[in-house]
Amino acid sequence: MPRSYSFRIQLAGFLFSILTACLVFTTTAQGPAPNRVDSIHAEELREKVTFLASEQLKGRGNGTHELNLAAEYIAGTFAGNGLKPAGDNGGYYQHFDVYSSRLGSNNDLRIHGASDADLNLEVRMDFIPELWSVNGTVNGPLQLIEDESRQDLQGKIAVEVEDRIVSDDPEFPATATEERRLQDAGAIAVMILQGATDRGRGRMVTLAENFRDDLPVRLTAMATIGVPDYPSIPVLMVSADTARQVISALHKPQSHVTATITVDVERKIHPTQNVLGLIQGSNLSMKNEVMIVGAHYDHDGEAYGQIWYGADDNGSGTAAILELAEAFGNGLSAPARSILLCAWAGEEKGLLGSRYYVHHPFFPLNRTVAMFQLDMIGRNEEHGENKSQQIPEERPSENTNSLNVLGTAFSPDLKAAISALNAQTNLTLRFRYDFGAEDLMRRSDQWSFLQRAIPAIFFFTGLHPDYHTPRDTPEKINYTKLEKITKLVYLTAFQVANSPTRPQYVKPGATAAH
Repeated sequence: MPRSYSFRIQLAGFLFSILTACLVFTTTAQGPAPNRVDSIHAEELREKVTFLASEQLKGRGNGTHELNLAAEYIAGTFAGNGLKPAGDNGGYYQHFDVYSSRLGSNNDLRIHGASDADLNLEVRMDFIPELWSVNGTVNGPLQLIEDESRQDLQGKIAVEVEDRIVSDDPEFPATATEERRLQDAGAIAVMILQGATDRGRGRMVTLAENFRDDLPVRLTAMATIGVPDYPSIPVLMVSADTARQVISALHKPQSHVTATITVDVERKIHPTQNVLGLIQGSNLSMKNEVMIVGAHYDHDGEAYGQIWYGADDNGSGTAAILELAEAFGNGLSAPARSILLCAWAGEEKGLLGSRYYVHHPFFPLNRTVAMFQLDMIGRNEEHGENKSQQIPEERPSENTNSLNVLGTAFSPDLKAAISALNAQTNLTLRFRYDFGAEDLMRRSDQWSFLQRAIPAIFFFTGLHPDYHTPRDTPEKINYTKLEKITKLVYLTAFQVANSPTRPQYVKPGATAAH
């Protein structure tokens, strides 16, 4: 799971009885055979986590050979258990490209009419291209965006202060989202102006660090090819010092300020893949609908002589997916609907694999009935108290059997089903973290589906001091609890896939989300 920079919490949820679960999720087909649940074993999970978080796989960094080795291991497990390939060209891989960026030698920004003389600005000091910017040269009048009308942007270079830009997606750059909107409104290029609080050029120098070619994988910013979320015009960030001059000039009556922008960004392509395995549904009229269960298999890689092993994040969730492949595999006890097991790449770089999938789904999204994400499901939650955010202290000794279930505010039906089936696993379920709380709900791959009104649940055992450190190692996993969580996911996924009715997506009220 990627890091986040905000820390706000508001615990929310809906209270629904176990009886509701029975009413909503009555099944039309035989339930899963007990021996299939019993095929999920703690020791098998230990073996899988130990391999995924081994020195051989070196932390499974994005764009590395070791991540590809992990993909081969996952695909081999899918094949060995009779799952049907659901990737490209009859295989298990859904291929896509991510990229990192380097500055070329021809970046240039000249602003005309903002002062007595043209402003001839210096890259890295006065401006920096966005790493996802397209290359090219454009010339046009500047249009300052100060209200939501955006006026007429056809043929113009849109100019907006960064402080105005808001986003509900902490794992995707807010500026990229806004730049795409401005492009759709007709802008031929976009200049994002740093806010008044960005004094001097220190932040500009920091942004330029993203273009270094000697950073370890864990510190290398990446973006995705093949999704429409990014702009396809030249876009750049302008320093606060320059921004003050530009804004002052644009506020003058009958001002005519233009700019000539040249962007030269070199992309280094890193081919990668999601790994997709299908358990085909048994009902002729329902098998074209799908229940998705996913886990990201990438992590931070190695740096400075150390490995970020990622046993919990997310060897634990990936191992659970592989145990589910064994439990569901070989055509035994198939539910009415299909179940798609997905191992996502690129989650640590901003949910890149799941973002790609929702734009290139194996099943149409309107036939995707629900999604479960397994991310960090192997540890006992541990963190200090934060009174200002109403966050209580969590001690690992109190969490040896606990599981956080996020996303039930968007689907009371799924909350009811999970609650009812937990009678067979006896976990301590905590329905929380849907809002606030470090934006946890929006920081893993379930968010790609929730944004499209697909009911999605995030199974998560909580943060701990080893999160995103080399200390996240296999011997610290609670394998007994991991077994119980995997069984609960198996039982619930089967029931959702077997139910005659689909779980409903509910948009929480505005008062719940703030």
